Amino acid sequence: MNAHTAAGKRLGITAEDIDKLIYLKKEDFEYKEWLVLKYVQDWIFLNGNEPATGYVSDYQATYTEKERLCVHKLLRMMRFANYFNNTFFRKPWRSDLNGASGSCAVELKSSDKTTRG
Repeated sequence: MNAHTAAGKRLGITAEDIDKLIYLKKEDFEYKEWLVLKYVQDWIFLNGNEPATGYVSDYQATYTEKERLCVHKLLRMMRFANYFNNTFFRKPWRSDLNGASGSCAVELKSSDKTTRG
């Protein structure tokens, strides 16, 4: 279980709901909800670039410009929070994370092991 799944479960999201969000099948959501979730998923997969597939015109027609701007603002805030947490709390080179998913051991030379005051 990764950290995002564990956090979701702590917030009351069921394993079934998490699976639905991962696979994002149209039949599991109301169409309007699926449109925004699909848009967000594709935006993330495209590293912040605008999706250009068939559903995007429906997304743009269904959500107002103001709503779409709010979605983008939320995406940018979430991306920043994720980068911040990855940088300051989940450093892959931290010794206390060795063996954890996504972390790696770093061999330090004795000259590298200095204390900072």
